[in-house]
Amino acid sequence: MATLLLSGSVGTGAAKKGQPHNAAADVSAVRDRLVQLGYDWISTITSGTDKEFIRTIKLFQSICAGHPQFDTGDGRIDPEGGTHRWLAAENAPGWLKIAGMSGFGWQNTNDFNVDNGGFTTTWMLEAITAAGIAYQMELIIPRPALTGFAMISPKDAPPLWIRECSPKHGGHAGGHGSHQTGLDVDMRLPLLPPDHLKWTDLGTNGFKDRRLNRAAVKLQLQAIKVGMKPRLVFFNDPEFIRLGLSTKFPNHDQHYHVRISPPGRKDGAFSVATLAGKAVQATVQSIGEALAPLF
Repeated sequence: MATLLLSGSVGTGAAKKGQPHNAAADVSAVRDRLVQLGYDWISTITSGTDKEFIRTIKLFQSICAGHPQFDTGDGRIDPEGGTHRWLAAENAPGWLKIAGMSGFGWQNTNDFNVDNGGFTTTWMLEAITAAGIAYQMELIIPRPALTGFAMISPKDAPPLWIRECSPKHGGHAGGHGSHQTGLDVDMRLPLLPPDHLKWTDLGTNGFKDRRLNRAAVKLQLQAIKVGMKPRLVFFNDPEFIRLGLSTKFPNHDQHYHVRISPPGRKDGAFSVATLAGKAVQATVQSIGEALAPLF
C-alpha cells in the first residue's frame, strides 16, 4: 500500500496556518518516495530548498498535470494537496530507463542519444506495452481484409519501433519542443519485407516512400489508439489523417509522435484517516479470502 504522511509542507515557500515547513522528517519522506519511484538522482539531498529537489518536485508536478513541457508546478507540496496525493497514489508516475528495452510487439531503436531520449515514465511504458499487445492481437486474430490495405503475415510484421522519449532527468530535450516529462514518444515507421526488421529514417515525405508498410502503419496506429489512449498522434500521411488515426504537424513525415495523458489517480494513504481506511479495507479483504474456502 502506497503511504506518505506529512506533518507540513515541503519545498518552496514558507509555513502556512501554523504547520511545519520543510521539517526534516517530511523532507526525508518526500525524497524517499521520489527515489522509490525512480527519481533517484536526489537520493542524497537533505534540504527541502535544495535546487535539484525543487526541480524534481516541479518535474513530478508537470507529469501529473499532463504537460509535455517542464513548465508546470510551484515546487511545493502541501499536506493532502494534489501533489501530495499523487505522490501517495497507487499509480504514481515512476521514472525509468526505457532505452534497450523491448516487449511483446515493440522494440527500441538505438539511433539516438540515450541521455537525451532514453528515459520515460512508468505510465508511458505501460501504454507502450498495451499498444504492443493490441498490435500483436490484430496480427494473430483472423479478420476480414482491410479495405485498401494488404493483410500482414505475423512473421513479416515489423514491431512498434520505439525511439526517443525524454532526457535522463527530464527537462529540455535537444531537437524537440516537447519530450520533457515522459509523456511523449517518437516511433520509427514500419517497412516492407525484407526490411521489416530495420528502422530507417525515411526523411521528408517519408510517408510516400515505397518501402513503407502501409498495412502495418494502419494496424500500429489502431493499436496505439486502443492501447495508449493517446492525447495526440502526429503523423503527416493524408490517408491516416483522413481515417482519424493521426494529425498533421510540421516535421512529422517520417515518424509517429504519440503523447499520453495522466490516468485517473488511485489514491493511496496520504493522511491518518486514509491510512486507517486502507488498513480496514485490507483487513476485510484478508478475512474474506480466509473464509472463502468455507463456503
